[in-house]
Amino acid sequence: MAYKSGFVALVGRPNVGKSTLLNALLGRKIAITTPKPQTTRNRIQGVLHDPQGQIVFVDTPGVLRPKHKLDERMVATVMRALKEVDIIAHVVDISKPPRDEDLQIARTIRHSGQMAVLIGNKSDLVANTTGRLDPYLALAPYRHHFVVSAQLESGLQPLMDTLWELLPEGMPYFPEDMVTDQTEDFYVSEVIREKILEQTRDEVPHSVAVTIEERQPRSDHLMYIRAAIYVERDSQKAIIIGNHGQMLKQIGQLARKDLEEYYNKQVYLDLWVKVRGHWRDQDAWLTRFGYPKVES
Repeated sequence: MAYKSGFVALVGRPNVGKSTLLNALLGRKIAITTPKPQTTRNRIQGVLHDPQGQIVFVDTPGVLRPKHKLDERMVATVMRALKEVDIIAHVVDISKPPRDEDLQIARTIRHSGQMAVLIGNKSDLVANTTGRLDPYLALAPYRHHFVVSAQLESGLQPLMDTLWELLPEGMPYFPEDMVTDQTEDFYVSEVIREKILEQTRDEVPHSVAVTIEERQPRSDHLMYIRAAIYVERDSQKAIIIGNHGQMLKQIGQLARKDLEEYYNKQVYLDLWVKVRGHWRDQDAWLTRFGYPKVES
C-alpha cells in the first residue's frame, strides 16, 4: 500500500467544534476548547501518524466579520490555509440553522476549486440529522459529507477512511515524534487563556492575551512559569483579579493542574495582569502577542 500524506484544514465559523474535532481525530488534546466563540486565534497544526501515512490537520480560527485588526489577521489566516492544503474540511454545527458565515464559507469553497468535504458536527444535540446538511450541499461541490459528534467521538471512522482515500501519495512532512507545531510557550499560554475564557464573561475573554515571560525548571521536581495576562481596560483587569484576588487565584489553580499533568512535575505559576489599551488594533502588539500579519 502506497504511503500517503497531506494537509487538511478544519474551517468554519466560530464555536462549531473545530478544535474539539481536531483533538478527537488526534486522540489527544493539543488545542484548547471552551464554549466561548473565537477560542482559537492561531493556526494550529496537529500531526496524525499512521501506517497508511501522515495527515497534518490545520485548526483555523473561526470565520467572522472583522471588528478589530486581530479579527482581520485571524480571517487572513483562514484564507491562507484554504490555499495551502490538500483538502478543506468545512465544519458546521447541525444543531443550529445555517448562518450567513456558514453559507459564505461554502461559497468561498466553491470559488476556490479546492477539494472539500463537509462535516456536520454536534449530532449528539439533535434527534434527527436528516436534511441538516442540504443548505450547504446546494452551494458547494463537496466530495463527501459526514455527520459526527466530536464531543462523543462518534462517526469519525468514515471521515478518516475518506480522508485517506482522497489524500495524495507522498513522503511524511514531520518526524514521527512530532504531534504539533506549537511551541512550549504557546501551549502554556493557551492553557492559561483557556482557564480565563472558562471563568470570565462578556467582553473580557475577547480582550485577553497571554505571554510567557519566563519558564525554567527550578529542580527536577519543579517548573517555574511567569506569565503576563494583558487586557484592554482597568475594569477588565479588576474582573480577572477578582475580589481579594480570588478570580486570579482560581485561574492559576486550574491552569496549574493542567500544566502539572503536562510536565509531570510541580508547577509554580506566577501570574501578572497588565493593561494595554486597544491592543487588538495595534500592529506591533498583535505581532508581539503571536498574531503576525498574514498575506491572504
